[in-house]
Amino acid sequence: MAEATLRWRLLEDGITDPFLHFAVEETLLRRVSEGRSQPTFRLRQVVPSVFVGVFQDPREDADVGYCRQHGIAIVRRPNPGGAVYQDGGSFCYSAFFPKHPTFARLGIQKTHDLYQVMGEVVVAWCKAFGVTAQAAPVNDVEVGSRKIYGSAQIEMGEAIVHSGTFLIDTDIDAMESALRPSMLKFAGKGFCNVRDRVLNLAEAAGHAISIPEAMQRLVQEMEHRLPVVLAPGELSLEERQEAQELYETKYAREEWSFPKRKPFVTTLATKALSGVVMLDLKLEGDCIEGMDVRGDFLLERQDLLASLLAGVKGQALPAAMTKIRQSGLPADLSSALLRLLEQSGRRREGDER
Repeated sequence: MAEATLRWRLLEDGITDPFLHFAVEETLLRRVSEGRSQPTFRLRQVVPSVFVGVFQDPREDADVGYCRQHGIAIVRRPNPGGAVYQDGGSFCYSAFFPKHPTFARLGIQKTHDLYQVMGEVVVAWCKAFGVTAQAAPVNDVEVGSRKIYGSAQIEMGEAIVHSGTFLIDTDIDAMESALRPSMLKFAGKGFCNVRDRVLNLAEAAGHAISIPEAMQRLVQEMEHRLPVVLAPGELSLEERQEAQELYETKYAREEWSFPKRKPFVTTLATKALSGVVMLDLKLEGDCIEGMDVRGDFLLERQDLLASLLAGVKGQALPAAMTKIRQSGLPADLSSALLRLLEQSGRRREGDER
């Protein structure tokens, strides 16, 4: 059994600046992928902030005016998914590790399987507080139909970071004011606003729960449910230096969180299994002059999408659709993109009639 145990660093670095926080996250992922840092389970909180997914535009998914008026930071994170609000009533974790030998020890074969593995840990964590919860496809844990936890993950080389967010006693009024989710996001889920969608653990349990208590219980459930031993550690000097450089050159810069958008002629949207997919498209005659994809969908291999977007430029729609089918993107995302291109083609034919 000892040989099957994964030994990870348990990291609580106390960083509350959301911009530096994500610089640390990317630094650890890069270093773990290169074998320069050990596998790490990081627990953290930040000052009131909105984290938007890497494929989202904060001008569409957050109320920028409200956030600036109330001192709520907005930062685009490096992983996918939807915008989330964080404050002192919530906390997050990130697990950084190489695929090998971790997948074999966890009994899984694909990165996507981590959603189920960690979902089961979180369900057990809820049960420890007397709350009955269930994992909900693709990446949430719910009590009834209300979300109490969400997760996202990305790959870099042979390493993965899987991250999760817990609502303990979050200010839901502030959350609802800070976020601007599209109605398409709510489609088919039986609710139409943020308040009806989310739930704090303290409310579900019927009593106050402290963040340190919730964090400690999560560590216990990790070690109890998974073949993992978590040993407290600290960021090394090299890790801090690299994170500070990434903070200064990327995350602290306005253009990272608010990138300049290219003008596109057509914007279409649809709902995939993992989230909303928006397609910005510019056609020159029968060919694609420019294409971009936004939304809160999940995608571990971001390089696949970048390669596709570069490859379809100058292609006619049928050729672009073939490239999508051959891209290796998740089935729900490729199907959504095909639907949107087909819709664009029908619109174009109608305009020409």
